[in-house]
Amino acid sequence: MTYIRLEKDGDGIVELIFDQPGKSVNTMGREYDEAMRATVAEIAAMVAGGGVTGVYVRSGKPQQFFAGGDINEMLEMDLHPSAEEKAKMYAGVMVTKAPLRQLETLGVPVAVGLNGPALGGGFEIALACHYRVAVSGVQVGLPEAMIGLMPGAGGVVRMTYLLGMQEAIGLISQGRRLKADQALEKGLLHELAENEADMHIKAKAWIKANAEAKQPWDLDGFVIPGGGPDEAENQGLTFFGPANVMVQTKNLMPAQNAIFACVVDCARVDFDTAQKIEGRYFLSLLLDQTARNMMTAFFVQMEALNKGASRPNVTERFKCKKLGIIGAGQMGAGIATVAAQKGIQVVLKDISQQNADRGRAYAEAFFNKGVAKGKLTEDTMNACMTRIQATADYAELADCDMVIEAVFEDRGIKAAVTSECEAVMASDSVFASNTSALPISELANASVRAHNFIGMHFFSPAEKMPLVEIIRGVQTSDETLAKAFDLAQQLGKTPIVVNDAPGFFTTRVISKTVTQGAEMLEAGVNPVLIESAARDNGSPVGPLAAIDEISQETAYKNGQQAKADTLAQGREWQDNAAARVLDRMINEFGRKGKVHGGGYYEYSAGGKKQMWSGLKDAFAKDGYTDIPYQDIKDRLTFSQCLEAVRAMEDGVVSVVGDGNIGSIMGIGFPAQTGGVFQAINAYGLNAFVARARELEARYGSDFTVPSLLLSRAESGELFH
Repeated sequence: MTYIRLEKDGDGIVELIFDQPGKSVNTMGREYDEAMRATVAEIAAMVAGGGVTGVYVRSGKPQQFFAGGDINEMLEMDLHPSAEEKAKMYAGVMVTKAPLRQLETLGVPVAVGLNGPALGGGFEIALACHYRVAVSGVQVGLPEAMIGLMPGAGGVVRMTYLLGMQEAIGLISQGRRLKADQALEKGLLHELAENEADMHIKAKAWIKANAEAKQPWDLDGFVIPGGGPDEAENQGLTFFGPANVMVQTKNLMPAQNAIFACVVDCARVDFDTAQKIEGRYFLSLLLDQTARNMMTAFFVQMEALNKGASRPNVTERFKCKKLGIIGAGQMGAGIATVAAQKGIQVVLKDISQQNADRGRAYAEAFFNKGVAKGKLTEDTMNACMTRIQATADYAELADCDMVIEAVFEDRGIKAAVTSECEAVMASDSVFASNTSALPISELANASVRAHNFIGMHFFSPAEKMPLVEIIRGVQTSDETLAKAFDLAQQLGKTPIVVNDAPGFFTTRVISKTVTQGAEMLEAGVNPVLIESAARDNGSPVGPLAAIDEISQETAYKNGQQAKADTLAQGREWQDNAAARVLDRMINEFGRKGKVHGGGYYEYSAGGKKQMWSGLKDAFAKDGYTDIPYQDIKDRLTFSQCLEAVRAMEDGVVSVVGDGNIGSIMGIGFPAQTGGVFQAINAYGLNAFVARARELEARYGSDFTVPSLLLSRAESGELFH
């Protein structure tokens, strides 16, 4: 069986059928290159010999067209090739492009049928065809920017020539995936089909009716929609665009810079020259560390997580039909909202009917916003709302397949809820505690069936945040863990799995950057620099803003609980800057957080925030402390990376991908680094150790290098 089959029908239409052996999806790698070159050359010979009326490109995979480039092959490439090797790599990029240009200039009409997703390289193939028919509902697009790359097989050039600079820059730099109807509206598709059979009929009918078809850019007098960069109406885009891109990405995402420049450069020249320009920009990103980081995390490791790398080997997949949620506050209501969207019946329980109804109203408000923005229909909203039952009665939870407790971070309350709920639950139902830090094995002491007890740490707001941290207690069974994993995926979340310990993984890791922020603030470092350093690193918010969002009051209570737990276990409580700063903010200044009117920041009625003016008098009355800005930046990231390694040493996390994805999607670790472990790989293990020791000498034990990292640095074994 070969990668590509050719079949000619009685009307002279040659079907080019992608069907990569041994894979469920077709990918664009070495195997594709060889097959495509030979196949298009064969078709060209057939056309020259006469009797070919057109070419119909399709996939032989059920409900799958083409997945894109072979990322694993890209990751094997040397990041620092010699000049000679680099020239060979560029030549290879151009070789991949060549058959697509030959295909669209064969002199016969070429149609493509998309029976499934056409993303990245798959959609670049489709763009090289004169007519594009897709089964309704499929996704198309060029999402390479989301993994630090850009299209390299003609996608930038063709989309620019097809839609114009403005539209192409937006779609490609954002890596937007479009549903078939959206792509049809934009002109990226020509026709939709009801099913695969209908798709074949429509594609072939078009071929028969359009013998003289050509690509728009191969017609005499072609002009790029909206004109080129020298047109007066495009001056704003070309002049201010690069600066805007750098502001939006903090100049940390080379792909967005390259995509903007490539689109503009391609719009200045003829089609074939533009192909060469695109090839050079693509290669520059392929050899960039940022792309390597993002490909590793967002493709390889994310794919492994989604396929269940951390899921126990339990054959039966769990599907939740009815989900109980105890606690109708923002977190519980957010989980209920997501579950209802996914077609799950929800029982939303709180201490009173009024509180439960308030939680249901939270979901309704969310759905109403979706209707107002055109993302949902009224019918869809009504269907979602009918799935949410608000109640104050535990008995309503009796037939739930699973129950998630989302009450206050208070051991006593959680224990009471566990007992009362298990009294009515079925014996094989799973009880999950939504907690960000309380040890699951200890919470399970309140359970009469600890093997069915597990932690599921959702992030706020639950209806938007994509991650769920699943915490396995000492007695949690494989079956329970598998059910929690399956539910997370059913809710559309990415699950990571960690073992039980105070703070688990994400809270433990983020606490270090929060601590560093507090230490610097207490030492008199300008808080504006602390927050700016975090953003310049690529974090969405700084450590001070993060606590404002959580609220100083909540963070203070969590700290008091941690102190009480430590003392109750007979261990000594270590005083720390974070606790001291929170104590002063709340008890001395009455600054309790954003929801209470203000914390480290002041919030205007319009929603804009600015640093609270009292911080200088509170922590730097004699003037700000001057430390190197790079030290501020590194303190915020190195502290998290080192704590992640300690968590691995302690057995809290065992899968590197869980740590990388969890740190980015859960706690906002800079995405361009590829996560806490990949950031160490990219920095260089020995260089990272040396820099950590510098920071330790200046700023203390948070930067002490763990033994695991030292041994990895000595052996050269990366975190994979």
